[in-house]
Amino acid sequence: MKKILLVVAVAAIAFVSVILFNTMKLKSENQSKISTIDIPKDDSAALHLSEAIQIKTVSYGDTLPIDTSEFLKFRSFMERTYPLMHSKLEKQSFNQFSYVFKWKGKDSTKAPYVLMAHMDVVPVEAIAESKWTYPSFSGTIKEDTIWGRGAVDDKSSAIAIMEATEQLLRNNFIPERTFYLCFGHDEEIAGTRGARIVSKWFKENNIKPAFVLDEGGMIDTEKFKDVNRPVAVIATGEKGFVNVDISVTIPGGHSSQPEKETAIDVLNNAILKVREKQMPPIITPPLQSLLELTATEQSFFKKMVISNMWLFKGMIIKNLEENKQTNAMVHTTLVPTIVKAGIKDNVIPSIANATFNSRILPGQSSDDVVEFVRKAINDERVSVKKQTISLMEASSSTPSDHPSFKMLSSITQKIVPNVLVSPYLMIGATDSRYYRPFSEAVLNFTPMQNAKGFHGIDERIGITDLSRMISFYKLVMAEK
Repeated sequence: MKKILLVVAVAAIAFVSVILFNTMKLKSENQSKISTIDIPKDDSAALHLSEAIQIKTVSYGDTLPIDTSEFLKFRSFMERTYPLMHSKLEKQSFNQFSYVFKWKGKDSTKAPYVLMAHMDVVPVEAIAESKWTYPSFSGTIKEDTIWGRGAVDDKSSAIAIMEATEQLLRNNFIPERTFYLCFGHDEEIAGTRGARIVSKWFKENNIKPAFVLDEGGMIDTEKFKDVNRPVAVIATGEKGFVNVDISVTIPGGHSSQPEKETAIDVLNNAILKVREKQMPPIITPPLQSLLELTATEQSFFKKMVISNMWLFKGMIIKNLEENKQTNAMVHTTLVPTIVKAGIKDNVIPSIANATFNSRILPGQSSDDVVEFVRKAINDERVSVKKQTISLMEASSSTPSDHPSFKMLSSITQKIVPNVLVSPYLMIGATDSRYYRPFSEAVLNFTPMQNAKGFHGIDERIGITDLSRMISFYKLVMAEK
């Protein structure tokens, strides 16, 4: 009996020792003390963003036309507002409304950098317009805030890049290496007419960027309240993207004599079955790095839990699942975004359709998503089909020890006091995914803080944020 107790005691001591050892070795790796710079408030840039927002460069759908007159207005706005960029840099157009500016650097032997942004925006639902504090395309400036569709996604990035370029050209600045400034016009509908065509041109001309920077991660002070300092998340990879259509066909008829089940009934039941479950969770390397880095600034208990994921993984995942954004970091998501059925109030429709939008984690595929949907529904009356028009599997990731990540980390620490910088997995999709096959480093980050109204009501950005973004891009352009 004593031997058994001894063995148990030794095992318990070893168990506790492993937990304590892992906890104690969890230390912040990249947060050196870097002096921050002063960032001047740029009111003229705010006026330019306001004007840009008022131009309705809306992308409605993959197969739907755009209002070319608005995109022509935006072109005129760019030419008028940023004359030096247009006169001193080489410019090319792709499919009329996507643009690439080449800024030749001093050293042609260095691989170029690419800075990206997009000019198109998502539409505003007519029914939601009345809920906006200011009209959605007004570009209203109130105190320190610019309001309107595109303020966050992504005209602020486009304006910040152009402002930074124009200001540096005004001072006769020449970058050390060549920069390509790429502005897409259809990112919100998968970039197939813009960024995909531009990336093809890069490949055909054997241009292999050393670094590509696009929208993505931001600075957060709200979701990591226990950290007690700003957290800048730089996306090193992106989730994939697929749409899955489900369809039900059952003879309809007059609404006065319905069958026990209609096409709509079966479709609704199928949607509920898919939504009741989630695909298996995965903690990706970028997420693990984010958890570990933020844990270093938190309590001993949280350090212990995060540093011993082999023991507490289930608890960690359950905690992440409680919030919609962190849940999206550990799951391939599936949500119905389009439902269609019926043409008249007294006619039972014979066909009911729905589209699920899925964002796919690395380690899972679009085929896995389709199979999950089929098994969850488990009804032969429901057809399940994968769309291929804008299908993208999950991307590869840029290592967080890559020089480009370290460069962005250092620059971010210069413009944000006491910031904690971490890798992150992009839960959306951006135009930069087209560059991953031929660029050694693709990162997604804009230094705006606690962005509001992304794809929703009251989209807005602070002038302070916009000014920070301009300084950020100027520092990137000055890198050697």
